[in-house]
Amino acid sequence: MKKILLAPDSFKGSLSAIQVCDALEKGIPEGIEIIKVPLADGGEGSLEAIQQSLEAEEVKQFLKDPFWRPTDGFYLKKEGTAFIEMAVASGLNLIKKNQRDPELATTYGTGQQLKHAMKNGCTKVYLFVGGSATNDAGLGIAYALGYRFLDESGEELLPSGEALSQMKSVTKPAELPDFELKVVCDVQNPLYGENGAAYVYAPQKGADEAMVKRLDEGLRNFAEVVKKDLNKVVAHIPGAGAAGGVPAGMIAFFNAEILPGVQTIMQILELEKQLKDVDLIITGEGKLDTQTLSGKLIAGIADLGKKHEIPVSAVCGKNELTTEQLKDLGIHKAVSLVNAETSVEEAIENAAELLAKRVEELL
Repeated sequence: MKKILLAPDSFKGSLSAIQVCDALEKGIPEGIEIIKVPLADGGEGSLEAIQQSLEAEEVKQFLKDPFWRPTDGFYLKKEGTAFIEMAVASGLNLIKKNQRDPELATTYGTGQQLKHAMKNGCTKVYLFVGGSATNDAGLGIAYALGYRFLDESGEELLPSGEALSQMKSVTKPAELPDFELKVVCDVQNPLYGENGAAYVYAPQKGADEAMVKRLDEGLRNFAEVVKKDLNKVVAHIPGAGAAGGVPAGMIAFFNAEILPGVQTIMQILELEKQLKDVDLIITGEGKLDTQTLSGKLIAGIADLGKKHEIPVSAVCGKNELTTEQLKDLGIHKAVSLVNAETSVEEAIENAAELLAKRVEELL
């Protein structure tokens, strides 16, 4: 074996994708060429993966967090393209657990980033959604770029989850910069309903049962208003309910396109070009389970391996798939850090050390 490509996702709560690559590299014998391409599924961690592989400029900004408080943030710029991660300004990680409230939270800070990127000469923007504290269908983003939302008295509303049910009309900005917006997400949820943004994701953002119901009704109202005022139908688009309905809003306000997370990241990083003379691909993520089978990162890498006839092996914190399921997926071998000798807690605490030790089982 002469050449190995390392292309893992992060091990959530333990190691970033870059740290996984570094740990695996330590356990691979000298004399084997190693290419490291840390990946992400289109949500949190996407900028880190892009920054590691592309020579993109980091553009720093002062922003508003989901509760309008000051926070620091950045986006990446390469030539005329900007890469913005929603979690930077609108992330759940910015809010203490006991303060989470998706009725009050706004995506305005992410809108500030989008506006800055336009002024900074970007004509194409990739917006990576995921890990958000918000459920405002992107009202905050649109507000930052000049859209206004009015209640039944014609009073202007501040953009938030609460405003969704109060809005009766939308006014467009006098002019909008000409740009191409790609919303990258890794889920298929529609905007509202039992599989929609509020019912599936709002509870983890701090919503109780009554609030979930109000937010869902708000999203339904939002869909009706943008249909009436902007002639945009967003109700049943797969993926429109990601990140509190942001993809739906981006389609309505900016004619955005929704793109699948993993495939888009692999395209941006030009992963296929790295496969020349590669003898083995090693991928990985925190857990191999039934979700892995439904088109997330590992499945994407396995498909790439099949296409180029390169074996793909996987490392994970914990494996819940059978040998047969792994084989069907296109995984040649898999190693789990959790086993008879190693508990979940030990695997999380000593992940880097264990990865370096166990990677030889895949060679």
